[in-house]
Amino acid sequence: MSIDRRRFLCRGAALSAGLLLVPGWRAWAQSAPLLDPSARQARAVRYVEQASAAQDDPAYRAGRHCANCDFFSAGQRCALFPEHRVSPDGWCMSWTSE
Repeated sequence: MSIDRRRFLCRGAALSAGLLLVPGWRAWAQSAPLLDPSARQARAVRYVEQASAAQDDPAYRAGRHCANCDFFSAGQRCALFPEHRVSPDGWCMSWTSE
């Protein structure tokens, strides 16, 4: 397989740009504020910072918390709240199995 010079340079530039963004992404992920449980979006899904505080909620099941939810990702990020971090020990009614 032959790769021409233009394609080689374009791919190299794209890879270099991507590598420069990785440290910035990590810094951004860690600098996001924690989700306030009293925020309107958090209240809509009944988010709490400690899953044990949701034991009286009919949707709560033992062992379910943010850290083992499919929406949770590295840097304490949640797909439901992209602008905020969430507690790994938290819970909301949108919990989904990984």
